[in-house]
Amino acid sequence: MFGNFGRFCSGLFGFGGMHSGGYFPMIIGLILLLVLIYFIYKGVSQNARFGSHDSSLNESPLETLQKRYVNGEIGKEEYMEKKDILKGGK
Repeated sequence: MFGNFGRFCSGLFGFGGMHSGGYFPMIIGLILLLVLIYFIYKGVSQNARFGSHDSSLNESPLETLQKRYVNGEIGKEEYMEKKDILKGGK
């Protein structure tokens, strides 16, 4: 019924295999795959960059020390010693 038009569309969109469609569907698929990989890589690299260093760039050493004390990373004595050093007391 459709004649050559049906065979053309079948090959053009990859339903007829490589013998009737040529490399066109494979090239389009490869381009789409590369674009997808690029956007995934771009998204992952931006999240890693902003997640690891963004908060520490904007805080002072005293704020960092306070956070370490609150989180239990250092004890009260160490906190007081370092706080005095940062304020210029010792």
